[in-house]
Order: sequence, then C-alpha cells, then structure tokens
Amino acid sequence: MLEELGIQPYINAHDTYTVYGGSRMGRDVLEAMREISEIFVDIYEVQRILGNRIAALTKNEGAYITNGAAGGLMLAAAVCMAKGSIFRYKNFPDTGKEADEVILLHCQHNAYDKAIESSGARIVKIGDSDETWDYELEGAISDKTAAVFYFVSSLYERASMPLEKVIKIAHEKEIPVVVDAAAQLPPVENFWKFTGMGADLVIFSGGKSLCGPQDSGVILGRRDLIEDCIRFGSPAHGICRSCKASKEAMAGLYAAIKAYMEKDQKKEYQRLYSMAVQAKTELDGVCRIQADVIENGPVGQTYPRTFLNLPFNISAEKLKDCMRKKHIYIGLEQEHILYISPLNLKQQELETVITALKSCLLESQEETL
Repeated sequence: MLEELGIQPYINAHDTYTVYGGSRMGRDVLEAMREISEIFVDIYEVQRILGNRIAALTKNEGAYITNGAAGGLMLAAAVCMAKGSIFRYKNFPDTGKEADEVILLHCQHNAYDKAIESSGARIVKIGDSDETWDYELEGAISDKTAAVFYFVSSLYERASMPLEKVIKIAHEKEIPVVVDAAAQLPPVENFWKFTGMGADLVIFSGGKSLCGPQDSGVILGRRDLIEDCIRFGSPAHGICRSCKASKEAMAGLYAAIKAYMEKDQKKEYQRLYSMAVQAKTELDGVCRIQADVIENGPVGQTYPRTFLNLPFNISAEKLKDCMRKKHIYIGLEQEHILYISPLNLKQQELETVITALKSCLLESQEETL
C-alpha cells in the first residue's frame, strides 16, 4: 500500500513526536484493535471496563481514555469548570464567567494552553519566566478559579514552584490540580507518582513511550472527576464530543498499558543504553565529533540519548537536512549539537543511522575545505 500511495517511510532517531506518527505499536496492541474492530459495543461500558482495568494497573482511583493528551486537557478543564453540572457543561464554551479561570504558571506557558482555552476556560498566568512565588498562587485563587494546571517538564524546573507546594496551596482552597504529564514515561512510577502527591487528575499520551495508538491518551485520578469525564466526554454531546476515542483506540491503549506494566524496565533501559553507547563508540572522533551518552530524555524522562558535539565548522542544521534527505529524522539540540535517541530504533536501523551520519559528516567536511 505504501508504495502504491507513494508514502515514504522514515527512520526515527529523534523522538516520539506526533509529526512523525508517534511510536510503533506492538502486536498485542494491533491484535486488540483488530479484534474489537469486528464487533459493536456499548462505548460507555467499554470505557468503564477498560478504565477500571487501567486504574488498577496504574494504582489509581480511576482512568478515562481520551483521544490524546491535548483532548485530555480540554476535557479536564471542562470537568473542573462544570463542577458536576451537566447544565453548565452543555453551555460551554459559554461559561457565563462563573468559575471559568484556570491558573497556569507563566514559565510553563506552551502551545497546549490552547487545548485548555478551547473548553471556554480563561487562563490566568502567575509568576514570570524566572521564578514563581507562593503568594502569587495564593493571591490568584478566587471564586472564579476552576483549577490549577501544571505542566511537568525538566525544561520548566528552574522557574516553577514545586508541584507539592502547588497542590498544598490549591487544596487548602479546595481547588483541583490537573497535571499534564503527556511525555513523562519512563519511569513507570510516574503513573502513580503525581496522583500520590495529591494531584486530582493526571494526563498521559498513549502514542509516545507507551507505544499505543497515536490518537489516544489517558486521564488518571480522582474517581468522582473521572466519573464526570465519562458523563461529559465523547460520545456525549457538547464541546468534548470532538475528543472522540474510537473503540479500537481504547482497546489498543489498554493493551499498550498492560504490556508496558509487564515489561522489564531495567532490561529495556539496558537495551536502549547499549544502543546509545554503540552510537557514541562508532561516532566519537569522526570529523572531530565529541560524542557523549546523556541518561535522560528531552523533558526529563529516564532513557538515554547520544549527543554529538560538532566542531564549529560543521552546522547541525545542515547535517539534519542531509539526514532528512536520506529519510532519517535526528534530533537538533543547538547550533552545533545533534542527538540520536534509540527509543524508536531497531538495531538494524541504528546501524543505518550511524552509516548515514558518517556519510553526511564527510560531505559536510568536504564543503568546508
């Protein structure tokens, strides 16, 4: 089919980005999707059954399957604003200005704010790009506050308030805290870490490290709020009807989470680390490259990557373009730094990446002579 349509396959040595199609689904995931695709179901029943299973697997009170982390943000905002009222929910995005504010740390402001705003919520930012203080959160909470949203990422750590402190201040005023942890796997413990700290809802993407359907995600957390997710989310009519998760995506995500929980995480890390070390060993010194293995993902996840520090006469951007022409995606960190992530690579693909990169390096070096 790919050849017939002219779709070009790529090797992904970058990361689990949506623009590349996320990650690869395993056989168990594909089989679960195929099996449920051949029957008709009661979507509410499937949502409850799979949600209960996922909640048990991840040590949470409840779980709701959505169409991705962005859809989860929209639904979580709507649930927090509705406060259990189907009447209020059905009027969204017209909130009537009643408890429709969502507090967000300014230093965590990102493109996914729009998923929150699409519910009708109004975002109130606190702090700045350098720091956020307790009094700023305390002062921002009012009778118009519906929730506090917190984006977990190592990119925001310096200027953010600790999540524990955010939860404490918000809960003292009976305001729920929603955590976006879309890409925060591994480690597997994050499935219950944030709710264990007191977060009311936590959102994960299904199409990244979980290797589930790209159009899937899961909301974990308080049983009463998850119940409202079921009441207000698709297939119910309202603004979140657009956040539809198919029965195939729901079954596939459950199978992916089950497989992820059963995986030997230490063995998987060692497999990835071995690939990262191989890339370092084979590329270190080529065209004066300094290669190093860094033991974390781009937003703090616990998987290794190989960083390639280039000499100043070689442009990382040009190397990335050269690799793209060879149908390989690679990470660009800075003007003279590239990286290889083994997360989505098979062993043979890693060897192809190394060979292609050596070729691009030699081409680039010849251009500068």
